[in-house]
Amino acid sequence: MPPALSQGAVRRLLVAGLGNATHPLTRHSVGQLLLKNLALRACADPSHLSGTPRFETARVAAAGRQQHAYLVTQITLRAPATEEEVDSRPLEISFVIPKAAMNINGPTVAAAFEKLVPPADRLDKPRRSQSPPSPTPPLEEPPDAGSGRRRGSKKGPAKAKIDLLRLVTLQDDLDLSPSTLKYQPGGGPRGHNGVRSVSQSLNSPKYHRLWIGIGRPDQRGEVARYVLSPMGREEVQKCEFDEERGKGGEVLERAWKEILRIGFEDGEP
Repeated sequence: MPPALSQGAVRRLLVAGLGNATHPLTRHSVGQLLLKNLALRACADPSHLSGTPRFETARVAAAGRQQHAYLVTQITLRAPATEEEVDSRPLEISFVIPKAAMNINGPTVAAAFEKLVPPADRLDKPRRSQSPPSPTPPLEEPPDAGSGRRRGSKKGPAKAKIDLLRLVTLQDDLDLSPSTLKYQPGGGPRGHNGVRSVSQSLNSPKYHRLWIGIGRPDQRGEVARYVLSPMGREEVQKCEFDEERGKGGEVLERAWKEILRIGFEDGEP
């Protein structure tokens, strides 16, 4: 693996594919399938500067000298050309696959994040070209006649963006239709043991998530068997990158756009 660039020379992002390392092509491990193909997609991108899609095994000692093993590759991309005066540093993406069971992915992800992302680079930073927010948001509707309440005021001011760690997790979602993708900035684990493990290990839920829909089985009691069963060929193809055509499936391309947005725009949409 090429040596990491010096602190400040690049912006950094760690992308972790959650799953069961021993069951790589099951629905529960769709995040790891997607991650491997994202590495291929990154190397085929016109902005690619360095790095390969070949993963290597790495180990890192965490608290109590416990060893955590994971697969990793680091790929660097050129910043997109723009007329605005924004951060032009390249983006170094560390793609990580924990070599652990889903419900204990967290310690490995946290250890890799601490090792691969320097402290100064661990939080999203606002773009330099962003204008400061208006102190008083414009009203969408005029006030109600004869009342002191403005129509539409129940919602209140727009929710402020939260500072998120420069970490993206990829994982399956039973509540999303198969082969759909959803972005979530922080928040709860939504019943997902891998996400719960990551949040507990980081002592924070403030990181980016990309959920990949796998749908639910017809029978409620079949969930465990369903998530540990192999994905259908069409599901796999939508997460794969076709090197001959230089194009990825629908889920892969959407995920790649999200990774670039998070990596270069520093945060939530």
